[in-house]
Amino acid sequence: MTTTRKAKGLVTALSLLALSIGAANMSYAQASTTQIQPTAQSQNLEQQVAYQRAFDATLWAMPALGIDGLRRGLVNLPGSGYNTILAFSKTLVSKHKAITSNSATPYIAAFSDLRDGPVVLVLPPATQKSSLYGQIMDAWQHTIADVGPAGADKGKGGKYLITPPGYDKAIPKGYIHVESNSNHIAILFRSVRMNGATEADAYAYTQTLKMYPFADAANPPKTKFLDGFQYAIDTLPHYNLDTLNDISNIINAEPVKPRDKAMMGMLESIGIVKDQPFNPPEDLKASLEKGVKDANTYMHKMVWEMHNSNLYWPNRHWADVVKPDAKGGFDFETDNALQIDQRAAAWNFFTIYPEKVSATPAVSYLSPVADKDGNPIEAGKLYKLTVPKNMPVRQFWSLTVYDEATWAFITNPEDRTGLGTFDMNNMKLNEDGSVDLYFGPEAPKGLESNWIPTEGKRPYLWLRFYGPNKEFLSKSFVMPDVELVK
Repeated sequence: MTTTRKAKGLVTALSLLALSIGAANMSYAQASTTQIQPTAQSQNLEQQVAYQRAFDATLWAMPALGIDGLRRGLVNLPGSGYNTILAFSKTLVSKHKAITSNSATPYIAAFSDLRDGPVVLVLPPATQKSSLYGQIMDAWQHTIADVGPAGADKGKGGKYLITPPGYDKAIPKGYIHVESNSNHIAILFRSVRMNGATEADAYAYTQTLKMYPFADAANPPKTKFLDGFQYAIDTLPHYNLDTLNDISNIINAEPVKPRDKAMMGMLESIGIVKDQPFNPPEDLKASLEKGVKDANTYMHKMVWEMHNSNLYWPNRHWADVVKPDAKGGFDFETDNALQIDQRAAAWNFFTIYPEKVSATPAVSYLSPVADKDGNPIEAGKLYKLTVPKNMPVRQFWSLTVYDEATWAFITNPEDRTGLGTFDMNNMKLNEDGSVDLYFGPEAPKGLESNWIPTEGKRPYLWLRFYGPNKEFLSKSFVMPDVELVK
């Protein structure tokens, strides 16, 4: 009797255990097929991460974005393309949008994709009327060769052979070998006129350049030229969601540097993946775009901080805009860090730096951080700059006015973006030979030829010294400050 009860109890217990296990299995099966829904807090975190990654990506990619904008804007012109030399027949005007471009010397630009093979660039020697100033740059705006009198050919001209990453074939004699760290390269020169040369002289000089694939070196084809002056051009970075698409395109075209692997890993979370098209999650697009826009605002802030920390004279408000890294270049890579913020600030408002800062630069650039009274230069006001008769230059000087929001020319009905040495015959001079330049929304009566329109934009100025002499470099010459016209 007792044995029977025990047996029944055991059966009952086993049955209950089986039911419990079955119920647990059913619960596990249901749980395994049910997705855990994100909470509002986790969704907010995803948006925060997307914002920050977009912000950081924009700072990190700034040098590449600047040069990629030039490539995109110029290669896509009608009749343009890789290995085409864009030689501008005239100096740039307000329809040509580029970061702090000059309006005193005609530009020469060319681009190549070295995935198609090495390319040859043949430069003419400097003449009494014209010479070249500029750089060959990789996709990160690292200068891989300076050219002209300040470059590898020392103004004697020569054949440059530009090879892609990892190129290991023998270099024939007679070439100046330039090793590129990237597949895309940019060739950006200015045709500097001298000894009374005209724009036509400078343009004719540009037509003596040659460019062709190295594979055709035995029988070089005729170089293709295009006059870019005729076109409205926009080469500016976008600073919206398109910026991240541009970064994706840059990454897909170029080898990844060891210094950038950590960033590459973070970019994957916002849809930027090597060898894949940019495909951001729909619900994160607003956060991504805000991150890009705020990054640009942050870079502007850093630019002004950099300018204010680099005044050229202690008793004036002129900043030397060229502030290199600790090694005298613009890569901002130390033994221990890649200084992303400093690099971003340096490249946000500038393109085409030289490889290294020289004690005797070919060009010096100054920008006022304030007017004579120490007040910031503002939109909607008229200002005056008195340029002395004998400026400390071996070649010429120019003043260019940009829109502070974009660092590019201000569109205006007069199509005037700057004034300088080559405009002296058209301006009214003072009795002592100096000249008063004005910039603001309206010209002073009777001085329209001395005026640069600002169209309600906040003006950002560059005063360029081409061939600065000892008086400038020793700082014994002191430039007057900008004055508010009251």
